[in-house]
Amino acid sequence: LKWLPPRAAASPPPPDHPQVQRPAPAPQAPPAVAMSMRRTCVRYALRRSPVELSNSIFTGSAQRSIGPKQAFGYGEVAPIGAPGFEKFQIKPPETVADTVKYISQGMLKLPLKKEIIEAIGYPGQKHSAGGITTVGRIYYGPGRYDYGRPVMPQGWIANWFYGFWEFGHLMFVADRWIFFRQLRHLVATMFCFFPMWLQMQWNVKQWDDFKKSHVQ
Repeated sequence: LKWLPPRAAASPPPPDHPQVQRPAPAPQAPPAVAMSMRRTCVRYALRRSPVELSNSIFTGSAQRSIGPKQAFGYGEVAPIGAPGFEKFQIKPPETVADTVKYISQGMLKLPLKKEIIEAIGYPGQKHSAGGITTVGRIYYGPGRYDYGRPVMPQGWIANWFYGFWEFGHLMFVADRWIFFRQLRHLVATMFCFFPMWLQMQWNVKQWDDFKKSHVQ
């Protein structure tokens, strides 16, 4: 049988042959799930994506976080020139010199950039638990009147009106950005109310003109 020619190798069957075992099709997500995943990718693509340098990996002194620090917002927590850190701002002023400094360098000082940004608000602004407000302090650290045990004044009058002073101190000196947030509500309310008030005045004027030209 050596003289017989070698047998040719069998050719593979065509793809449409019934004996060909095709792999099972991959499972596909429902259209609603697929649409939701696509929207999730788009939403995460629009988020802030700088590298956070506040974790335990970046512990060098030169590394500074560019993101928010807990509920203190963006920026430094205790920068130089921030309100509420001066010695004459840790308690009610009891001398003329401290009173002048307290008013000129505290109440009349222009707001910082961080105060304006935190007062206006932005998406993703962190909050904290609170009684009247749910926003955290943006400045805190050694030197503030509320860091540790507050320093009490020496005079009777200053101690008697300490509660009134502290309210004004918070609203107009130490945490005056809270007062700016209240102004935001007032300005926004007036902005939305003015078109309706203007249309009301036009309506009254038109009714007066109508009554003059249409005598009943």
